[in-house]
Amino acid sequence: MRNDIMLNYKKFLFTIVGAFILGFIILYMTMPKMIHLNSNYTFGGMRYFQTFAICLFGLGAFVGSAFSELNNKVASSNYLLIPASTFEKFLCQFVIRVLFGTTIFLFVFWVDAHLARFAALSHIVDQNNQLAGPEKFRFIEKFHYSMFLIKDQYPIVTYWKWYDGIAMILGIFSIGVYLFSVKLFFRKMGLIKTSISLVALFYLLAGIMILFSHIFYPRTVGFNMNLEEYTTTFHNISNVEIFIYSICYFSLLFLLPLGYFKLKEKQV
Repeated sequence: MRNDIMLNYKKFLFTIVGAFILGFIILYMTMPKMIHLNSNYTFGGMRYFQTFAICLFGLGAFVGSAFSELNNKVASSNYLLIPASTFEKFLCQFVIRVLFGTTIFLFVFWVDAHLARFAALSHIVDQNNQLAGPEKFRFIEKFHYSMFLIKDQYPIVTYWKWYDGIAMILGIFSIGVYLFSVKLFFRKMGLIKTSISLVALFYLLAGIMILFSHIFYPRTVGFNMNLEEYTTTFHNISNVEIFIYSICYFSLLFLLPLGYFKLKEKQV
């Protein structure tokens, strides 16, 4: 890890600074610049979450850029000859790219959200093109991550259930680990090829479901997907939700060993 940080610390610093600037621009551009005093519009949790989801693509690109030394033969040979075990090399990249990267991303987004709100409120105008008064503060809420716990605000505030929240977090985390691990299967343009393979995997799964629909439900027409959905006795969760939750919960058990053994194969 010390060797990796010493070689790439400038790249990491430029990445953090670039993420800070780009995140601020995205947040500032999505916040309102003009308000109508009689309007009920509020830039709140849902808007922040949409922007957060956009910024996650940047985090995915950083995570998917792991093992950059394996992109060419010379750097790959030098990297594989480093006197460290395969597990240490894999763990080092995982800690730097996934754990540290995610932690810094969350902190940078939080800072950007507050700075962008301050900048937007400083220049926001009313319908008469005049700088808005104190009432402007209700149109852009202060950001805090507890906003993401809210599922819906209308007609009443409802929160995500614990298994929904954990599945969402693990699902996003699994996509990142997919970019991290499957990238080892490609030498050049690994991130792009891994992203394409993720989309292809989704269409493959959809194609299999359509095929099964035609086999078990002969009345299925074209590319329609026939799913018999029913509610189970476990917290009234449907069978389709259990299928989706299973993918989110257990993907990591497959993806992390997949990346490790692929790196071990290169090491050998």
